[in-house]
Amino acid sequence: MSAVAEIRSGGFEITAMTTPAGIRLRGEVDIATLPTLELALELVVDRAADATVDLSELTFIDVCGLRALARAAIRLHMTGRCLRLRGAGTRTQRLLSLLGWAELFELGC
Repeated sequence: MSAVAEIRSGGFEITAMTTPAGIRLRGEVDIATLPTLELALELVVDRAADATVDLSELTFIDVCGLRALARAAIRLHMTGRCLRLRGAGTRTQRLLSLLGWAELFELGC
């Protein structure tokens, strides 16, 4: 995994990756850090073919953060691309499933 840039907001960090193309999230995603995540996802959707979001170092994500990921996945799907979630914990996968959003992502990559 090759990192190229980092954004920090409180205890939340986003690292841009080139291989695979996408971002790595670290810390907590909640209503306070949501705008930072949304901006990063917008950049990923606008620039990447298929994109990967690495959640392996994420300690918490609320439904607002999951909705932001789902919206990014939908935008990618509309243009024939996909969003891969790598390192999603069992709780995150369960929440995505309960919300009906799991099918929007390639999980476990």
